[in-house]
Amino acid sequence: MNINCPSQVRYWANFLMPIVRLLNIWYTLLLSVVIRISVSVSSLCVLVLHRIVPDKADEWADVKLNTFVELLETLYRKQKIVTRIDNQQNNLDKICLSFDDGHASDFELVLPLLLKYNMKATFFITPHLIGREGHLSWNQVRMLNDAGMEIGSHSLSHPYLTTVSDQQLFTELKQSKVQIEQNIGKEIKSFAYPFGDYSHRTNALAKLVGYEYICTSKPGLFKAGGQIVKRNSVHSNTRNQDMFLLLNQDKYHLFRAQLRYSILYGLKRILGIKNYIKLKQFLYL
Repeated sequence: MNINCPSQVRYWANFLMPIVRLLNIWYTLLLSVVIRISVSVSSLCVLVLHRIVPDKADEWADVKLNTFVELLETLYRKQKIVTRIDNQQNNLDKICLSFDDGHASDFELVLPLLLKYNMKATFFITPHLIGREGHLSWNQVRMLNDAGMEIGSHSLSHPYLTTVSDQQLFTELKQSKVQIEQNIGKEIKSFAYPFGDYSHRTNALAKLVGYEYICTSKPGLFKAGGQIVKRNSVHSNTRNQDMFLLLNQDKYHLFRAQLRYSILYGLKRILGIKNYIKLKQFLYL
């Protein structure tokens, strides 16, 4: 299946929306009979953000600056320890912040605010995007590292990793790690999947390459001692109420997010990851 024009996208949007609404009713009813979801005090909430924008969000993944500032202020008031993904000792009262794609806003907007509130974060970068318009330079990446932030890999060129050959997958995982290490002079321990696109095959090779933490976009909590990291997305449609429930590790909210992810994961498999991304952006716009 291939979606190449707006009319095709509109057709599939009209076709799928009633199904999505029906599934939404179904999992809402299912939630009403859920009594308990176990949440351990050793579990860690990891947030994933992308580009921070001063005012208007042009894409689904964008987060407005005032929303981000409000998030940091909330964490500060709650006396949460905001840290890096590779800091996994004593997770009580900790939150991890991560940023994907290496946008210029990581350095221009995010870093000054993190320093202001004495917080740390993990920044996942893609070497082939470094130096391009709207993205970080290598000098800025090194300054993030020097400021105590963790630098992680987001692949070499940001492809859909489940669609590439084993050789290309190895290159994407290994060479991104090598190039970042050469530029910042520090071992890279964490990896995040572009588009959240992963499989058992990609996980196995990421472990073989030497990553200690392998980050998905699957919502939930990351349990101490694990290697596959669940991350909770903060995006243009994230409401203040959602943020509050997420930061308080609300069981109902987490289960709802996990169930929603499972449904959308099924759509990805039906449509293909590329068509799914096109459809999601079309519905947002």
